[in-house]
Formats: sequence, structure tokens, C-alpha cells
Amino acid sequence: MFFTECARLAEQHPDLASVFTRLDSQFRAMGTAEAIRSEDLASLLNIDPNQMRSALDMLTREGVLLCVEMIECRHCQMAVSRSVYQEALDEDDEYRCTSCDRPLADRTIQIITTYRSGENWPEMSNPSEGSGNAGLREASPPNVVPDEEAFYPHRRLAELFNVDKEALRKRLERYRKDNLNGWKPNSDRNPREPKYLYQLPAVKAIVEGLKASSQRPAK
Repeated sequence: MFFTECARLAEQHPDLASVFTRLDSQFRAMGTAEAIRSEDLASLLNIDPNQMRSALDMLTREGVLLCVEMIECRHCQMAVSRSVYQEALDEDDEYRCTSCDRPLADRTIQIITTYRSGENWPEMSNPSEGSGNAGLREASPPNVVPDEEAFYPHRRLAELFNVDKEALRKRLERYRKDNLNGWKPNSDRNPREPKYLYQLPAVKAIVEGLKASSQRPAK
């Protein structure tokens, strides 16, 4: 197996050996992990949900995975980390779903547990493409050159520059308050699309500043 922890746990727990074997293959294909939902992954790999939860919890104790508590929109199932949700409430007294734009409050959210790659997740320079993402909510950004004349939703800009979508949304919200140009309402949007669009040259400094701050090593 590629993940030594999967091999060791499979040997220690023979009843879950096939589970760890399939997880090892799935994780290797994924390359990295963000917001894995236990139920989604169990369905994808045709594994008993209780066995899946047990296996993921064991891998969390091994440091391969990190358990993350998230807030999920009851309407569209878009998830965001609980810390980001709470920060938005503290700053703006409101958090709106980045998918359906509904305001999220106690009655419109549910708290879920997800898993992401932990400190012992091995480095993989060439993960397989086109497979392994069905248990995730995020996709890798395509390698394309953006059109600087076009207007983009914040989610698309986040994908293009590989930055956190919610952090970018908050910075662009502050930008709108101080600038009349470089953005416009998304008048033809459907209920799942963001309310505003941005022209790249106008907000590029904001996006690149966020990217630089996310890459700066912690003190």
C-alpha cells in the first residue's frame, strides 16, 4: 500500500483490511483531501458507513487525516468551516451561503464532521487526474489563462488563483463598499450562483494579496 498507516491498520484490524485497502487506493488517486464526508465516501466505495467512520477515525488518530467541524447549508448542502462561519458572524452579523446565497442561521444550518488531509498525509507530486473526487466538495482548478476583460464570480477567481473562496468573498465585499467600478450584480444568475461578478484587473491585487498571505509561513 502507498499509505503505510493504511497497511499497518489493515494488519492490526483484519475485519477492516478491505476498507483500508480501498481507502489507500482512493486517497492515492485523490492526491490531497478537502472536506471528505464519511457518508459520501462510504457510498462511493460501497463500504458500510459504520466501518467507514471507524476507519477514518483511526486514520485521524494516526495523523493521516484531520477531523474538521463544518457548517452545512440545509438547502444546498454547501459546507464551510465552523471557524470561518463564526468569524463572518462576528464581523458582519451575518453569513450567506456561498452557493445559494441564503443567510445561514441556527435554523438553516446543520453541523457536520468532515475529514481533510493531516500532517502525515504523504506528499504526492503527480496524483491521478479525473478520479477520486466524488467524496469531496471541492475540485482542482483547471490550468487556464483568465480573460482579463471578462467578469467572474468570486468562486471562479478563487479556483483560478488557488485561494480560499470564503476569505476572498469577504475581501471583495469590502472592495464593493469602497469602489463603484470593477464589479457588477450578477443579474442573470440562478439561485445557486453568487450575487456579484468581478473584473480581474480591478481586483487582481486583492486576489494576489490573499494568495501571498496564505503562503506566508506562520510565526
